[in-house]
Amino acid sequence: MAKGFGSKAKSVIGKFYHGLKSLTGLIILLMVYSFTGAVIFVLVETPHQEELALAKEPKHKNLVQLLLNLTVSLNSTEFEKVRNEIITLINIFDAETFEKMHGKRWDFWKALFFCGTIYTAIGYGDIYPRTDAGKVFAILYAIFGIPLAFRVLAEIGKKLTTIIKFFYFGVKRSCAKKVQTADGETLKNERNDVALPTEHTEKEKNEIEIVWEDKDETLKKEIENSLPLAVPVIILFVYLVLGAFMYTRWEDWGYLDAFYFTFISVSTIGFGDITPAHTKYFIVTSIYVFVGLALVSVCINVFMEFYIVSIKVAAHRMNRVGSKIIKGCHCCSRRQSL
Repeated sequence: MAKGFGSKAKSVIGKFYHGLKSLTGLIILLMVYSFTGAVIFVLVETPHQEELALAKEPKHKNLVQLLLNLTVSLNSTEFEKVRNEIITLINIFDAETFEKMHGKRWDFWKALFFCGTIYTAIGYGDIYPRTDAGKVFAILYAIFGIPLAFRVLAEIGKKLTTIIKFFYFGVKRSCAKKVQTADGETLKNERNDVALPTEHTEKEKNEIEIVWEDKDETLKKEIENSLPLAVPVIILFVYLVLGAFMYTRWEDWGYLDAFYFTFISVSTIGFGDITPAHTKYFIVTSIYVFVGLALVSVCINVFMEFYIVSIKVAAHRMNRVGSKIIKGCHCCSRRQSL
């Protein structure tokens, strides 16, 4: 009985672990990690924030009362209008003064956004913990959150790389077939159509000729499946441009400021001089930045593939030259022996 229960428990744990290792499982785990962190930060920081707000003596309130007393002679409509305007201005002044002195006020969405800036290593600095407990928790949260987030970004980057390659080579194959049909040529093998661009530099021609002459099928396939470096870079640039346009609609920003924010965020520089002001869009901002980081991961993957293939081609070429030298030495030794 106990043995059967133990085997079932082991099987369930194994399936659970296998599910967590998948991309879907990692994303769910990161979401749970983010929401849990946001709740804890709100619980830890909000009481201290309220204490600071109560401790702050607004000396300008006496001026407000004086202005209200001066408006007594006005009729009721004018008095209410002036009173409402003064109260609005004072509330804005209070909020701005508090944020300058103690950082932005904590709520769930800001805490969730703050969690995202921790494990993506952006760290804008406009929201930060003030309590000792909050600082300790932020350290622990970063220790476990950064590796988790980078693992998720790596997996998403791999998936995006596969998707981009699928569409890129699909379009290229289709264009190659149309060109060949228009020229009246016989359609060649599908992979050969994808492998050979219409234009090559002399270096690329030499490298491809070496691979074909030596019939190295493995290296040839790697060259065929290599994505041009410009493709992910262009996609990332378009993503930043569209994101900047989106922020001009949401925030009181010009286009340059919006593009500056998207670039600073996706590059993980995170100066913090420009940050979103609308709390309701924080979750969208977090998703946008995270997808942008995944596209950066795609660029890194493509760069790595390019350099790996370049090294393999260079090594292949050196081996070919070496084999010719050895062959020439053998021929010379045979002639001398004769």
